[in-house]
Amino acid sequence: MHQHEYELWWVVPMAVGHFFLFCNVFLVWRRWELIWAGTFVANVLLHMAQGNLSWWPLMGWQLPATLLVILLQIRSPWYHGIYARQLNPRLQEYLDSDL
Repeated sequence: MHQHEYELWWVVPMAVGHFFLFCNVFLVWRRWELIWAGTFVANVLLHMAQGNLSWWPLMGWQLPATLLVILLQIRSPWYHGIYARQLNPRLQEYLDSDL
């Protein structure tokens, strides 16, 4: 898509990258993923309406949403992603539960 000078070429790599980050690294709850996706879609539509399709401005607004989702997930007592043993003192309780 980038080779054909499509202005929204960055949407696919950004969505795939966040999918990997949320699903494989931090194991983010679906609820937080959907909230992030909603803010991403709204952010893209807002920037499209303004005629600014570059990825830099959008990323500047989306990065805080990404960091907030990751922070909320890490602070959760059910966090079991990367470095969970160091970051979640209640990890064993979560692993022993029937959730």
